[in-house]
Amino acid sequence: MVITKSAVASGASLVLLTCVGTPRSSAAVLDPSSLLGKTVAPPSYTFEMDVAMAMRHFPWLRFHMSGTGEYLPGQSYIVHFDKLPWFAPRQQHDCDLSMLDPTMWPKRFIYQEIGEQHGETMFQLHSLTDPTLIGATVTLGPYLHARHVEASYTDGTHIDMSVTSNNVDGFLLPATVTAQIDESHMAFSASGEFKDYAFSVGDAPRSTSP
Repeated sequence: MVITKSAVASGASLVLLTCVGTPRSSAAVLDPSSLLGKTVAPPSYTFEMDVAMAMRHFPWLRFHMSGTGEYLPGQSYIVHFDKLPWFAPRQQHDCDLSMLDPTMWPKRFIYQEIGEQHGETMFQLHSLTDPTLIGATVTLGPYLHARHVEASYTDGTHIDMSVTSNNVDGFLLPATVTAQIDESHMAFSASGEFKDYAFSVGDAPRSTSP
């Protein structure tokens, strides 16, 4: 499950992961505090994640992955998958979800606003650290939570992902993801669930969502 090219495939790795306006550079865009008038990033937390994947062609393979995620404000947003199918590359267990959190973009992406429609804002992202990512378009809701991601990679992989969010102790955090993953010789559907959120001891929630 995305977002930067990561975990799991049979023979290749899988990723879990129109009104155009005047582009603005990352230096001038995305100050969450000024946009919302409050702290956007939640305190650190952990969560569990389950992902079901299905091949969209013969041999119609289906498999399941699960793991534990950790969010550290301004530092990292990672899921470590510890339950993987037998054919998964053993060396690739982690999935970076920082594309879902705009407060982490400044250190990871060059980004610009490319459009706004129905209260949602679209941003074009180019990675500062992942040369395999050609580019991504991320659509944010009115409270800066990711709702849709499209990403393309140099090996021909294309990912189209939708995200839903729920209120967790006053913060809008991811609840589910669904994705279509198209590689050069394989096509998969994926659905994932974020659950069992737990804020770190001493990090009481500091904000409330509308």
